[in-house]
Amino acid sequence: MEAGWEDVRAGELIDGRHELVDLIGKGGMAQVWRAHDRKTGRQVAVKFLRLDTEDLRQLDTREQEEELRHRHLRFIREAGLLAFLRHPNIPEQYAFGTHGGVPYLVMHHVVGTNLRTFLKRHTPLTPSVAVSAAAQIAAAFVHAHEQKVVHRDLKPENLMISEAGVVFLIDFGIAKQLGIESTLTQPGSTLGTPGYQAPEQIRGEDVAAATDVYSFSCVFYELLTGKPPFITNDRDGKVERQHLRTMPLRPSDLAAGIPDALDELVLRGLAKKPGRRPTMREILEVLGGFTPRPGDPEPRPWLPHDPTRPFRLPAEYTAPDPNPQQKPAGETGDDEDAGWLDPDAVQLLCSAAQRELEEGEPGDAVSELAGLVHRVREEWGSKRLVRQVWELTAGGLWLSGDFDAAARRYDDIADKLVRGDDPPERADRAVFRLRAARCRLEAGGDTGAAINAITEAGYTAAALPEPYATQVETELREAADRVSELLGGPDSGATPGQV
Repeated sequence: MEAGWEDVRAGELIDGRHELVDLIGKGGMAQVWRAHDRKTGRQVAVKFLRLDTEDLRQLDTREQEEELRHRHLRFIREAGLLAFLRHPNIPEQYAFGTHGGVPYLVMHHVVGTNLRTFLKRHTPLTPSVAVSAAAQIAAAFVHAHEQKVVHRDLKPENLMISEAGVVFLIDFGIAKQLGIESTLTQPGSTLGTPGYQAPEQIRGEDVAAATDVYSFSCVFYELLTGKPPFITNDRDGKVERQHLRTMPLRPSDLAAGIPDALDELVLRGLAKKPGRRPTMREILEVLGGFTPRPGDPEPRPWLPHDPTRPFRLPAEYTAPDPNPQQKPAGETGDDEDAGWLDPDAVQLLCSAAQRELEEGEPGDAVSELAGLVHRVREEWGSKRLVRQVWELTAGGLWLSGDFDAAARRYDDIADKLVRGDDPPERADRAVFRLRAARCRLEAGGDTGAAINAITEAGYTAAALPEPYATQVETELREAADRVSELLGGPDSGATPGQV
């Protein structure tokens, strides 16, 4: 455990500017503080990774270290995904860093209530109120899915309604970016919350945008009817079994005034097969026909957190941009010093990835770095840490057998990140060219290109002083040995070196 973590308290200054005010939430993985930003004067939320949970205390030392590493990586991924999402219904992230070795992120502070509490206090809702909340949730998901991000844990507790009636999608702790493989989720695991999980989640299968659609439809059903689509009972059995095999009653069978089009929309979203569900864009288009219009009267009875307000009084709000342009990383309007990438956190990730490569098993850390490749370049240019991120992900691609992608990554390092003609840069450039050639050898047996790369590297080494000449010659010999094996004997394995 991190020493001193229990000492984080009100009045403490984070990153020299965010003064902690009070603890406003604590969950199994994180705790959230309200804080005052001394530079901008705004109230913000500071989310810390928790290192003091009871389940951690029950683990032995080795298991604790592994679980803490796992949690660090998840937290870093959440910060990366939040920085990538910019939408009025998703809290904006202002900064990301570490404090006393503990990762934190700073985000927009939503003053309001979560949807679970809202439902307990105000059910039954009128269809207009239910649709207004659902349309804002769907708008957030349209943006997230267009950025290839799936949330994987939508439930009423992960939705906040502000005092102004704006609905926010929160807690991207188990979200993932489609196309980025990660072993943070183990095969066969069932992430998500029972009662809101899609059938494919319950079965431990791969998830996609359609998985969020199913969870959204569970929440929308509850907004319309005041009840979730399934509850455990003697006749139908456990909730999970019903999600796998049973279709619920139509919402209009449980609540009055629900149009047929909304009945149909909810039931389509609860289809057992993902391919039969509508997209979030299609859902939002349908909901748009039922949201209030500017100037419509406020709902009766009056609601303190009224989700119809953004539709009835649009002049008070900035309408969601259907094609939002992401600001460059580290740029958040008037707060030009804020940024989501913290060098210490990325270096921690690189160290973990290096250990994985040395053990010959690319895992969580390498996968997480793969999701940061373009972002570190945008924010930090061609700094050494950027090269380290690219090099480690190339090594991961190599060890996982994606030789073509590894070759392209090594060529990109040589072309885009290694600048100048001093001996260190010339040696590094030659080494990365040789690695690209070795990857192409494994991909398609292109011995001719490899021989050319070896020859060119030989000329480079001859013109370099020590120790740079030896650095290139070592890589050159490994490439030459591999060519000899392919030309004169059976294929054998190869492993990527590290500079």
